[in-house]
Amino acid sequence: MLQIQASTFTEARYSLALSLALQKECTIRIDSSLQQHAHYFRTLTSIVDVLHKLSIPVVFDNNAITIQPKQPEAFTAHITLQPFYPVSDIFLTIAPACMRNPIQSDIVLEGVTHCHYAHSSSFLRFGLASLLVHCGCYLHAATKKFGFYSGTGTVTTKVYPYIKKEWGPTATATRITNLRIYIANIDQEFAFYQKKFLCEALSLSQDKCSIMQIANVTNHGNAVDVFFTTGDISTMLSFTMPLYDDTGNFVFEDAMMQEFLQNIVLTCMESYEYIPLPVVEEALPFLISAGYHYSDAEKLNPKIEHSKVYALCMEFVN
Repeated sequence: MLQIQASTFTEARYSLALSLALQKECTIRIDSSLQQHAHYFRTLTSIVDVLHKLSIPVVFDNNAITIQPKQPEAFTAHITLQPFYPVSDIFLTIAPACMRNPIQSDIVLEGVTHCHYAHSSSFLRFGLASLLVHCGCYLHAATKKFGFYSGTGTVTTKVYPYIKKEWGPTATATRITNLRIYIANIDQEFAFYQKKFLCEALSLSQDKCSIMQIANVTNHGNAVDVFFTTGDISTMLSFTMPLYDDTGNFVFEDAMMQEFLQNIVLTCMESYEYIPLPVVEEALPFLISAGYHYSDAEKLNPKIEHSKVYALCMEFVN
């Protein structure tokens, strides 16, 4: 049985996804720092609970998760999560394995759609799915109701059977094409400031940035989507302002605005050369599930070779 030491939540989630996709038993030992992180630890517990509901043999005991995976059959499900739990983490765990079925799976997820700890539901559709379609992996995700951390929203998803196909080197000239700013129960001046700052920092004309006022949400929310084009491939990175802490208390202070915007700019500046690395990292379990070799991801972004998740894939495959 494969033994994995997970020092981060991403490593633990990836291990569960790869175990399901490759049908490899493993024990994931959870680092103490991860156990002490309120959000990540309870999200990991939630993922295990969902796997139980899907009849996947998994045990979370003594600071370790042991999974004896079986191929989840194609299914239609409505999964309701508690407040604070991001839908993307659940989807990214189970979807790679679902893609191996001969018919599609339809999953409605209720939970947090936009969270500073996780990819947004928009990322699933415009970041991940828009890349995977070029590799014969087909997903769909639609945000029906926004749920900013710690509120809940609704996302409908579909996972289709993969079609393995040949794909060669990807163009490396990447450019930022446009921005989208979401605000919920926040004055528009908040978004106007972000628009001006980001357009100047990323050398975009202001007509390339749209502002969306989100209604029908229970709390405050703010997120920024940045769209990229690499050759004929469109991708996206999503950033959510951390307005609430792990217990749901509103914690925003003015100084947080500059830190948030600077993080967006720095991350995007690193993504000009290739397809953004966070997108390629999340694509890896799907590519492996579809029968590609993990090294094929280097065609999308050579920097993936130095990623922790790349090393994790090597442990599962080799």
